[in-house]
Amino acid sequence: MVLIDLQKVLSTLGLVSSLAKPIPLVGGLAGGVLDSTGSVVSGVQSGGALNGLLGGAGGGLIAAVNFDESESNSTSISSSDPSYTAASSDDGNVSVQDSCSITPYSPPSPVLLEPFAPYDANKALIYRYRQQQSVNLGSWFVQEQWMNPSLFTCASGNKQAEFDIANGWGSVDNARQVLERHWDEWITEDDFKYLAGVGINTVRLPIGYWSLGPVYCQGTAFESVSAAYVNSWPRVVRAINWAEKYGLGVLVDLHGAPGSQNGQAHSGVSDGQQNLFSNPTNIQLTINILTYLTQQLVKVNNVVGIQILNEPSNVDSLPSFYTQVLGVLRQVSPEASVFPFYLNDAFDMSRFADYISTRKDFVVLDHHSYFVFGDANSQATPANQLTASLTPGQGGLSQQIIGASNEGRRNIVIDEFSCALSGQALSNSQDQQGDRRAFCTGQMESYTNATAGYSFWSYKTENCASDVNWCFTSAVGNTLPSTFYSYPKSTIQAIQGGVASSASQDPATDTSFLSFGTSSPSSDNDYSPPTTDDWLAAMGASDPEYDQVTEALATTEFDSIPDSPASASPSSSIEDDSDAVSANYDDSSMTTTTLWPTSTSTPSTYDTGALAQAAFVAGSRVDQATVPSSRQQLTKKRSLGLTSLPQRAFLVASQLQRHRFVARSARAHSRKHSRAIKRDGSESAVVYTPEQAAIAKGYSDGWKAAKTFAAFDNSRLGFTGQFISDALNAMDNKIVSGDEGFYKTWFMKGLADGEVQVIKLLAMQAQGPQ
Repeated sequence: MVLIDLQKVLSTLGLVSSLAKPIPLVGGLAGGVLDSTGSVVSGVQSGGALNGLLGGAGGGLIAAVNFDESESNSTSISSSDPSYTAASSDDGNVSVQDSCSITPYSPPSPVLLEPFAPYDANKALIYRYRQQQSVNLGSWFVQEQWMNPSLFTCASGNKQAEFDIANGWGSVDNARQVLERHWDEWITEDDFKYLAGVGINTVRLPIGYWSLGPVYCQGTAFESVSAAYVNSWPRVVRAINWAEKYGLGVLVDLHGAPGSQNGQAHSGVSDGQQNLFSNPTNIQLTINILTYLTQQLVKVNNVVGIQILNEPSNVDSLPSFYTQVLGVLRQVSPEASVFPFYLNDAFDMSRFADYISTRKDFVVLDHHSYFVFGDANSQATPANQLTASLTPGQGGLSQQIIGASNEGRRNIVIDEFSCALSGQALSNSQDQQGDRRAFCTGQMESYTNATAGYSFWSYKTENCASDVNWCFTSAVGNTLPSTFYSYPKSTIQAIQGGVASSASQDPATDTSFLSFGTSSPSSDNDYSPPTTDDWLAAMGASDPEYDQVTEALATTEFDSIPDSPASASPSSSIEDDSDAVSANYDDSSMTTTTLWPTSTSTPSTYDTGALAQAAFVAGSRVDQATVPSSRQQLTKKRSLGLTSLPQRAFLVASQLQRHRFVARSARAHSRKHSRAIKRDGSESAVVYTPEQAAIAKGYSDGWKAAKTFAAFDNSRLGFTGQFISDALNAMDNKIVSGDEGFYKTWFMKGLADGEVQVIKLLAMQAQGPQ
């Protein structure tokens, strides 16, 4: 539960509010309390709730909420759980004694601190920039009572937070054994294998500062119970290595900070106190913890980033806190200077989208989106209206997310969402299961369309078997799709010349991946920023279509391309400085000109009908339960109707009068004064104007990026704006100042066309030998 200005949240998000994870709310705030399946129920005893809200004898807001066990089983106890001993009363009913004993636990083999895989900067880059389909591993290293009630059976105090477990169970050593059993059994290596098998490519791993071990508990509330965490950090490392084994990225999320960043139980304490931002000691302790995490993880291939805080209170000083922390972390190492750090928006997306937009480094905005909480109007909003608000590019909520994404160069993720709806939202539904499914898959499609990723809350709960709203394993195939791949499920092989090669490309040994922004120094002192001119050269070097595109870009007269009638592109919208371009064309009235060299063995025109058929055959191969990628749909609309790749490029370019004017006015001058350069560096008759150079490089880089990411576990580029910005920085001024907009625009066109080629390849593979 988050004590924030509800109206401000509603104003920010429109129809819905985005509060916190599902812990009981006082009736006056949200119309009741929430049961374990995500439905709002009544049963709050007003006296107890009032005392708890005011800090009375109830011991706190959450502890004061009482509800009937028939309406919620979130406090149920499993008598078969081996981690506690219960006593039977005279009438045969099971009751839990105040003094608890446990079944001693020792792991089958000691969990030792493992090394990480050798650092591979190229592989790390793909993990960090790709589109994320993610799941939270909640209540694994940060305990939440509603998710794991049995762990709180013999907890102390309010029995709501991690600290209560560590102080309970009769002794710190008992608590250690209870927690270690949970760490070893709650989620195992098989769970990572399962997630990879359904197309999840990233996990968000919430940890507390106590998870780093006893040293980092000193000077905090956990100091007296630090011995319970003597073996915790090796298990965090083990989790990251399990993920790497199955190709999963890991976002390490600091869910609980010293002093608490929000006063909520999921920050580790249940006293309701937020004592981080006003306490210099706690601020410094938090910076120390984040510095350690950065030192340990910045060169771990599959760590996609570190989240500085989870759901902090939206205090006035939060932006300056972020700035202070980032200033320290960027100095940890050369790799840390370009490492992704995630910042939660404190449920104020607009404020922190503005903040992200002021920074050029790799910082990511994390927004949490829950629809089950809110005022009476929000609770009563029908599910189909909520779903409509998520329609990509059209619904109100979708437009707000797109706005924030555009402002922050697409450095935004929705790293907590669920399928939960209020009872009122489905009260008039004729098909509750269908409406809930449409609502949940609508979220996924909207978030995929507008952002670089999403993460479902959460992977599992103790009541998972009956919980399709909050439990991923039960929701898959019910309220969630059956698979979550970036592309239709298929084996992506090395893409050579537009056809599948005989051997799969191994990202671990391939050297053609991007190299900007990171390096693999032989020692900490052996480091120099990369200055590679063509950091994607190897991918596509043997691709005839790619070669012909760049040749056409270099030699074609802009004014030789016939203009399309103005009426043919009523909805075109092309901005030189935009990171994304959207255009829809009616090509029925266009005169097409073949730009392929006549001597090539490649057909002079592309069979657009065959390409369209191939693309849609690939789409038809997708499990009907799989959410289609909105970018794939946009790619089809934009690209399939034109004749050839370079022709598609220049038919759009001819719409830009600036291009035509620049080409005409600069061509003669450039041919007199510019050195003719081939791609291999030797002199030739081909001359690039600065604008042509930016266009050619942008298009070819986007084209090859699509193929490079596809070759790595079915991935797609997600953080497009950051990727383009970092690529430009790595070019060492190879793009003339003022022409960056050309590069950006044409990168996005090349990326879209490259993805069409990947789809075509998938269709060819699906059809088999012809």
